[in-house]
Amino acid sequence: MPLKSAAVIGLGLFGRSLAKKLAELGAEVMAVDKDEALVEEIKDFVASAITADLTNEKALIDSGVCDAECVVVAIGEGIESSVLITALLQKHGAKKIVARSHSELHARVLTALGAKRTFDPEEEMGKVLAEELYAPDFVGRIRLSTGQEVIEFEAPKPFVGKTVQELQLREKYHLNIIAIKRRKADEENQFEINQLPRPGDLVLSGDVIVAIGPQDAARRFEAVLAEGHGG
Repeated sequence: MPLKSAAVIGLGLFGRSLAKKLAELGAEVMAVDKDEALVEEIKDFVASAITADLTNEKALIDSGVCDAECVVVAIGEGIESSVLITALLQKHGAKKIVARSHSELHARVLTALGAKRTFDPEEEMGKVLAEELYAPDFVGRIRLSTGQEVIEFEAPKPFVGKTVQELQLREKYHLNIIAIKRRKADEENQFEINQLPRPGDLVLSGDVIVAIGPQDAARRFEAVLAEGHGG
């Protein structure tokens, strides 16, 4: 189910971006920071924005952040503050706490205090950029908790003009094609989606192929594409 409500604590560049995007996606967002200027900057983009120092237990209770379906502690500086706020959120019954970490030790402490997930935006962005640089033909990827990975990639030249069956992605790479996205004529970034394509369906130049398979298989296929092969 989509997230219905969220509270974002800490409105630095990352926190503001997160709060705005969640609101844009349809969640009811409460944005909180002790800096009034940052709160003023975001108030028109979210359901509510309040100025408060949530290291103060009474302020945290009065703010109502614990009523949100998910609370994100997005504080960019001040490890002590993020630790204290996470502990107070857990104490007062926050349903799901996601917290920004600055080191492996910080992440372990936050997890021990009740954070369901920790993240380091710079580290995660570094990994994403590395993957994009390593395999620039990949449009996107989604890792699943089952150990599978969904990948999107633009059809390389050796694929063009072949049928799904002739590609032999399952036999060669243990990947199953689940969709082919074809750009609509004269409509930039608009696609017609052929879900579960048939063995005889052709791959054309510019098609984006969506496939699923084990993560290690996806990695091997990335290496093949990076070398300019794939046929």
